[in-house]
Amino acid sequence: MACTVKVNRHGRLAFRLYWNGMESWEGTDYKDEPENRRVLEAEALIISREMDDGIFEYLHHFPHGNKAHLFRREERPSFSQQTIEGFYKSWIKKQSERVRPHRVKDYKAAIGHVLKTRIGKVRFGAIPLGFLKVSDLKDLQNKLKAKGLKAATVNGIVHSCLRAMLRDARVDGLVKVDLYDRAFFKPLPLTDTKPSIDPYTPEEREIILEAFKTKRPHYFPFVFFQFWQGTRPSEAIALRRADVDLTYGTAGIHKSVVQGHEGGTKTVRSNREIHLHDNVVMVLREENPEPSSVSPNDFQFTTPEGTPIDESNFYKRQWLPILRAKKIRLRPFYNTRHSYVSFLYSIGAKSGFISSQTGDSIKTLESDYAKYIKEADDNRDFVENQIQKSETQAKPRSDADVSPTPSEIKKPPKNRGLKNGAGEEGRTPDLMLGKHTL
Repeated sequence: MACTVKVNRHGRLAFRLYWNGMESWEGTDYKDEPENRRVLEAEALIISREMDDGIFEYLHHFPHGNKAHLFRREERPSFSQQTIEGFYKSWIKKQSERVRPHRVKDYKAAIGHVLKTRIGKVRFGAIPLGFLKVSDLKDLQNKLKAKGLKAATVNGIVHSCLRAMLRDARVDGLVKVDLYDRAFFKPLPLTDTKPSIDPYTPEEREIILEAFKTKRPHYFPFVFFQFWQGTRPSEAIALRRADVDLTYGTAGIHKSVVQGHEGGTKTVRSNREIHLHDNVVMVLREENPEPSSVSPNDFQFTTPEGTPIDESNFYKRQWLPILRAKKIRLRPFYNTRHSYVSFLYSIGAKSGFISSQTGDSIKTLESDYAKYIKEADDNRDFVENQIQKSETQAKPRSDADVSPTPSEIKKPPKNRGLKNGAGEEGRTPDLMLGKHTL
């Protein structure tokens, strides 16, 4: 934390502040002259001392500074007396028109939770929007972290869901300042360990497929498709008959079904046409009914009743019972996607092909699945072999090994030796061991 005097881009002296994670320029009307610089440097020294002592007050020194709006707690006009909770009730009703249904559900869960959190003696939801300060958001963030929530979860609540609502409140004129100015308020550092990819092994895959084929045959094509095409479950559930071309072995991935609501795919990159592997084409052909009995708009995978598959219900009622019966360690159904990608990498498939199949970027794939990449394993074996080779070649020899053989002794030219104690003719022989001169 410090305050220094610099020359700004207008050629005037200015204060440069570094305080509590904030960086700010505070301009003055003084020209860059020795006398002016001495005066401002004296004031900068006082400000720096106050920062170190924890008594610095921004508005005292810079009442009209660039960040002054973040420190004022002025009373807003009457319309801004609306509470956070009151605004939320009207705001959430409009979200179904602009975001996907599962996002609305996330908003309700996240913001509904923070409205009840107490900031000092008052519930967060009871604070008037016009009186909301950055310090209130910081307190909320700390309270959620203290409850044991992971940093990523807290950031998702405060810096995504709540921020979206407060952004709209600012658009409506109910909030006058940028409460998410990064100079004052930043997300929690993501120090939590990122979960590693946890695919089903090839042996587990075959056990699961055989179990579905014999115990739950209706869902066998769906599970087989997931293990051998690696789409997101929501993408496979959304597939229609018209999207799947068994003649040319392709399928168009352009939609997804999340929590019973059909919409677009996760990202623009996720819109793609995938290659269907031969074994998948064979299974789908065997299971497909007569073309005359289905409509192109029918779902490719359904429940026995013919309704679209609900991913959550499928996981609880179909997937988990099979895993428990076969004593396979429980993991999400989504991990069939990891099984597909890790298998392709282990057999040497290129990242470009895998990216076109899964819709993930090459950077993401090579970061998440690095340990499964065959080239990485080959390079690892090469490195280990070279380490062993280097250890063997560079290992020191014993004294007996160091003694030169007569053929290794090379006599130097005459008259180049030392005269004192250098042997009978005043010469010291150079001993050559391979390429090393001792």
